Amino acid sequence: MPNPLELSGQRAIEWLSAHGYGFSDDVQASPSLQRFQSTGAYGIEMPVVNDLASLEKTIRILQREDVYVTRFNETHGAFLLCDSEIRDMLQLCSEERYGILFGLGPRPEYDRRASFYRSSFGLELGRQINNNDALRASVSDALRLASLGCTGLIVYDLGVLRVLNAMRVDGTLPKDTVFKVSSHCMVSNSMIAEIFVENGADGLTVTHDLGLPMLQSMRAASGIASLDVPIDVYKDKGGFIRFHEISEIVQVASPVFLKIGSSAQSNPYDTTDERTIAKRVSRVKRALEMLSVSNQYMDRITYGDPLVCMPRA
Repeated sequence: MPNPLELSGQRAIEWLSAHGYGFSDDVQASPSLQRFQSTGAYGIEMPVVNDLASLEKTIRILQREDVYVTRFNETHGAFLLCDSEIRDMLQLCSEERYGILFGLGPRPEYDRRASFYRSSFGLELGRQINNNDALRASVSDALRLASLGCTGLIVYDLGVLRVLNAMRVDGTLPKDTVFKVSSHCMVSNSMIAEIFVENGADGLTVTHDLGLPMLQSMRAASGIASLDVPIDVYKDKGGFIRFHEISEIVQVASPVFLKIGSSAQSNPYDTTDERTIAKRVSRVKRALEMLSVSNQYMDRITYGDPLVCMPRA
């Protein structure tokens, strides 16, 4: 009699392989041939640029250090910012040729009806909403941001993403609106990635600890959606820095946004001063140096589309 575990494993391998799914991490890495519209393979994304003052300081230090990033993320929730500040942030990014995305609110940590979220069990659910009023508020926030000229939205909930995608399809939201899925959606494998793409995601912020085999598998399942990969991580989220893998990540995950700068802070809610911002920029500069060395040998590693999530006039 054959060993039933071996038989079961072999059947799983045959089915997964026949349907294009990964079944092992012991696979040979192969470069992705997909690119941004500009034909670039990667872009650089700086997270946690949450207000106009931080944006102004960040751009000033980037320019002083002669470093360019593709886009910024506002991640505390755009509903905390007044219209005039959002307009000023969008105008500054437009003038200086940066993209920017704003996070939708309200998230459960702000919602009085989401006390379960604050428990140890609720925290494991990420930032999914649990009431229709919050769904309405998220949709209203998206419409507000679009009316202000924002083209990039960070989405924290699969149901909200599905609704927003329907609004983009019927023209209620502009067709050029980009939906980026937050890491709090816990996109941790290729099957989950496929579900989010089917519901309208243009970019997937993957969980922070994925190895090259899973990134390669997710690339195959994600169509033309970008994979947004954390390269360095807040201390409270593990604190690791993957600069030594950055060339390989670009090759297997292209088109990819490299999220860089988080390791300058212990927590995304830490107070941000000029010293912290300078440290973030230093992280980006070092990562780009390492990619530059790789470029001497591999001309396929080219910069991504600088117009991704540019504010609308």
